[in-house]
Amino acid sequence: MQFYNPTAVVLQCGADSLAGDRLGVFNLSSRGHAACIEFVKSFNRPLIVLGGGGYSIRNVPRAWCSETAILVNHELSDGTLTPQ
Repeated sequence: MQFYNPTAVVLQCGADSLAGDRLGVFNLSSRGHAACIEFVKSFNRPLIVLGGGGYSIRNVPRAWCSETAILVNHELSDGTLTPQ
C-alpha cells in the first residue's frame, strides 16, 4: 500500500482458500479469511470486494456472511457462523 499508494482497491475474496475446500490448499479458517478483509479495510481506501471460488457448500455462505458484516461494520452475535 505504501509503495503503490492506490486510490482504490479491488479485493477478490475467493472462498476456495478456506480449510476443507475441495480445490483449495491454503486451509484458512473463516476468521483468518475475514482478517484479510479487516487488514485491507484498515487502509481506509475505497474498496470493492468480489466473491468467487469456493467449492464447499458450508464454507462459502458462512465466510461471505462474516465478511459482509465486517464491511458494513455489523457485529455478528456468537454462534452466527457456527455449523448446525
